[in-house]
Amino acid sequence: MESGACAIVGYGNPQRRDDGLGPYVVAQVRQALGETDRVRFFDCHQLAPELVEDLSEIHLLILVDATVDCLEAGWHRKQNVPDCFQAPPLMTHSVSPGFLLGLLGLLYRRYPPAWLVSIQGDDFGFGEGLSPAAETRAHRVVSDLIALVTKER
Repeated sequence: MESGACAIVGYGNPQRRDDGLGPYVVAQVRQALGETDRVRFFDCHQLAPELVEDLSEIHLLILVDATVDCLEAGWHRKQNVPDCFQAPPLMTHSVSPGFLLGLLGLLYRRYPPAWLVSIQGDDFGFGEGLSPAAETRAHRVVSDLIALVTKER
């Protein structure tokens, strides 16, 4: 990976309809930007400590996930801060965004700027494909992330 690259991590379960918003957004941004050494793309079901090694040299981290919360604009992007004191429950491989950042700092002495993008989902039932409203929100996020990543270059 090129030093100073950006990482976009979309997480969620595409078999639970709108819970797949994170991986969907990553796929759309990847398609729009093409393969590049300046941006690394990851999609996963949940954030896991194993991601830290892949993120060890990035200069900007963007995490994208669905939320059940009603958001005024249907989505929002907020800066995330490291929180290595909120340990995950025992016997789980999933970690919070703050814990992932804290672990990155503890292991690699790096705290890159990080954004958490939350997209309001409407349907989290079993099935594939996004609900129409969630897909519309996802396309707004894709445009925002392309502009953000392009500005960072």
